[in-house]
Amino acid sequence: MFTCKRCDVQSRDGAMCVSCKAKFDFPCAGITEAGWRRLGERKLTWRCQNCKAAPVASPQTGNLKTSPANSETIMLELQDLSSKLEALPALMESVKVIQRELAELKTIRQEVSEMKLSFESYHREIQALTSKVTDLEDEIESMKKTKEAVVTLQDRIAKLERLQSENEQRSRMNNIEIKGVPMSKDEDLFAIMAKIGEAIDFNVQKEQINYIARVPTRNDKVNKNIICSVHNSYLKNDFITAAKKHKKLHAGDLGFQGSTRVYINDHLTLENKLLLNKTKVQAAERGFEHVWVRGCKILVRKNSSSPKYCIKTEQDLKKFVG
Repeated sequence: MFTCKRCDVQSRDGAMCVSCKAKFDFPCAGITEAGWRRLGERKLTWRCQNCKAAPVASPQTGNLKTSPANSETIMLELQDLSSKLEALPALMESVKVIQRELAELKTIRQEVSEMKLSFESYHREIQALTSKVTDLEDEIESMKKTKEAVVTLQDRIAKLERLQSENEQRSRMNNIEIKGVPMSKDEDLFAIMAKIGEAIDFNVQKEQINYIARVPTRNDKVNKNIICSVHNSYLKNDFITAAKKHKKLHAGDLGFQGSTRVYINDHLTLENKLLLNKTKVQAAERGFEHVWVRGCKILVRKNSSSPKYCIKTEQDLKKFVG
């Protein structure tokens, strides 16, 4: 306990002036208790308001005296300052490290900024590519639809062509095609037809013939084949069957000079003639023994005991002959 010099009140704790050695409670000293605690070693240099206000004697007066307390305080402050200065090189080195790190951070920041610009550029390029891919996908989808439409049209065209071919062949169902008869000026085709009937033992009356004429062929424009249309397909089939039984018929058998072979067949369309030739070639390669035409239909059979197949298209040829 002590008595405050200013208010003469007893107090447990307070501040002591290093100059006049007087003690003051904290309100009279003008400082809080917490502020006094934070002074630490600087408590040894604290002075009251009166001592701070007193004039300091000039060094020239020769009256300046240094108290032992002030000397100790100065020494302590010098020691504290010295210890702090000892840490200054390390502090400076730390500052330099921080500066280097800040420079590195600045470089990293610049690199990050450049990367950001690059990413933005890549993003724009990716968006452009995505747009192009979308356009391509749309175009591909459109092409798929177009392809489907083309396939549909191709199927329709193929069906129409088959239908046209069937109709064309059906219009020839009663026609007989005669190949190999020599041409002569002012020839009588009805008389030639009668001679052929006598040669194969199957006569066709003139009244049973719708028309008879010579027509050019694809490979021979000079020697034209004879096309004879009769009343019905039964008469035509019987006539051709009789000709096949006669085996070999020559121009000499009809009163012409020479030994030219005469062929009598169904009047096939050009498409079916080409299909017949392909069928004969592939059938021979695959060991088929029988290829013939009956009622304008191409028929094949592997052997006498195997089933027969009708070849209407090249797909049938691949399916049944291979």
